[in-house]
Amino acid sequence: MAEAVMRKIFQRRGVDKEWVVDSAALVGYHSGSLPEERALNVLENHGIHYDKEARVIQPKDFTECDYIFGMDSDNVAELKKIAPPDCRAKIMLLGDFGLQESEKIIHDPYYFLGEAPFEEVYDKCVVACKAFVEEIVMRPLEEAGS
Repeated sequence: MAEAVMRKIFQRRGVDKEWVVDSAALVGYHSGSLPEERALNVLENHGIHYDKEARVIQPKDFTECDYIFGMDSDNVAELKKIAPPDCRAKIMLLGDFGLQESEKIIHDPYYFLGEAPFEEVYDKCVVACKAFVEEIVMRPLEEAGS
């Protein structure tokens, strides 16, 4: 969901041609599958169509990406653990952008009932992705233009 939200925000801000947004899992349980139906429903309810199949993170992601986000501290720790020595990506918690300290962890909603947990994840992704785009993408552009 974070990938779909980030893409939409990049499009709205007009920087989608300069940035590549992708997502990958730490493990391949769902590789080759579309996202969970509840996630797709929440995205569609917010006007976002998403039909990309899941994949597992690859070593080249660490050298080709500028940023790699984890949704919780365990994700971030694992990403840092598997990062190759020539990693150039900044590995960060997505929730460090725009979310209050008590809200920074974006829990996997998969094991909860209904769409409400997915809606909560969507809302957190919107806040965090908007904050990332404003702080990391737009601010340098605005500073360069002044």
